[in-house]
Amino acid sequence: MSRTKDWLMDLEEQANDRHIAKILGISYDDLVELEWKIESDQNNDGLIFLYRIEFGKSSPKEILAKIEKLQDGCRVIVEPWELDAQYNYINDQFDAITESRINLKAFYKELESLKNLSQLQAEGDKMKKKLNQQIFISIIGSMEAFLSEVFMKLVFDEKQYFQAFVETHSEFKSRKFELREIFEQQKHLDVIVKKTILDTIFHNLWIVKKMYTNTFGISFPEIEKMNSHIIVRHDLVHRNGKTKEGTELVINDSQIDKLILDVTDFIDSICVELKIK
Repeated sequence: MSRTKDWLMDLEEQANDRHIAKILGISYDDLVELEWKIESDQNNDGLIFLYRIEFGKSSPKEILAKIEKLQDGCRVIVEPWELDAQYNYINDQFDAITESRINLKAFYKELESLKNLSQLQAEGDKMKKKLNQQIFISIIGSMEAFLSEVFMKLVFDEKQYFQAFVETHSEFKSRKFELREIFEQQKHLDVIVKKTILDTIFHNLWIVKKMYTNTFGISFPEIEKMNSHIIVRHDLVHRNGKTKEGTELVINDSQIDKLILDVTDFIDSICVELKIK
């Protein structure tokens, strides 16, 4: 086995161990100090219905004392879905996005930085052309990121928004389960909601408008003007800077200024409706 494969396997193992540490409520460094193994309990059909993290006698007691779920001083019971890789990835990604408060000033500062970048004199026409294309794409990306961050935070900060999202989003209308499964389904509801939001393409403003309107009960701004900018962004990203008809797009400084102004007005309107301005 090559060193590269060894290194990749080590990284994967370390990532899994970090997830275990998170489940236990201890640090990764604490986990390294413990003697532990994972065992599973299965039914006659081989279906795993729970996992047990068993700790050896040599495990430091001061670290074990930090584990709230510890049973009999030597084990922790873990639900199968808690160890699911996708579950961990979704939660980690969600936490990374929502760990800070909604910061409209930071969004404005990002737009200002991009505007200042557009005013730099790149060496040669080709460099200036490429620079402005990337700035245009980044402005749309900043808007998309802000829309997604605001939506995620509000849905999980306010119970009524969470309920409204589940009751109105098409993802949940198609799901069927028996009444006896309701408690099991409820366990997974948070992660299903997180995945649904994370899977949303937030520059698809038709979908975003519907989500914001149905979830928050607000009047969403008209999207035609922003959609015209998003079409340009699509051509820059997916058609190497050419329209569907093959016409080359040239993004000048005035177009950058216009985009920033339109994005600012668009986000301002939403923030006023949400009372976060």
